[in-house]
Amino acid sequence: MKDTIVQEVRDARAAVAADFDCDLGKFFAWAKAHTAAERKAKHPLATQPATPTKPARRKAAKAEVK
Repeated sequence: MKDTIVQEVRDARAAVAADFDCDLGKFFAWAKAHTAAERKAKHPLATQPATPTKPARRKAAKAEVK
């Protein structure tokens, strides 16, 4: 009895291994570069905690009053 999901995972693993000539160093270098580019383009990392929204609203309200 073959599990189709297990076979699908094994096939995907074999395809990735073939793409990188079974070299983990090449794979991890690609993954690191890909992740860095994705974070830069789509998901910037937070460098400090998010600020509350209430002070921003107060500033906007003060600007409207003037």
